[in-house]
Amino acid sequence: MSEPTPPHPPARPITALRVGSMDRKQEDPDVVLCERCGKEAMYRMHAVWRCPGCGFKTDCCGW
Repeated sequence: MSEPTPPHPPARPITALRVGSMDRKQEDPDVVLCERCGKEAMYRMHAVWRCPGCGFKTDCCGW
């Protein structure tokens, strides 16, 4: 009979992505605020815009 395997440590919870400082949206007039929550500055990821706060994502073609 083999030895039982020890339990795995618990997985770390997923934390929110932080992109720059929150003051950036007040400094830069070209910052795009989230269309859903209106609180976070969205960031470009490939062909879409993403919100680090609520997770909203735009479509790739903009329609």
